[in-house]
Amino acid sequence: MSEPILGITNWMHLFRWIVKLIRDEYGVDEKVLTRNAVLDGGIGLTAEQLEQVLDHIAETFELTFPENTLNETVRLEDLCTLTAWMRGLFKKPDFVTPLFEERCRSLNKVPA
Repeated sequence: MSEPILGITNWMHLFRWIVKLIRDEYGVDEKVLTRNAVLDGGIGLTAEQLEQVLDHIAETFELTFPENTLNETVRLEDLCTLTAWMRGLFKKPDFVTPLFEERCRSLNKVPA
């Protein structure tokens, strides 16, 4: 893991890291990047840019997001809690269906 993410020990630290990533890489105002911000159309990023955000998170945290993750994660908080769960920093989020959980676990070493 790279040095800047070593201090991420819970989902709120991770949320802040994702907000900074989107702010710095795409110029999105932090006032828009709230927990309830809708990813698709709510934060001003295109589908391609959202995929780039996922790719950056995946690479940084050594994760593989299942295909169609952006269909499962509606809000910015969803993306954050999903990532935190896959890294063992948070309980399984309520929106994660059994099928999506299986897909996540098949691609990653998600802690029990």
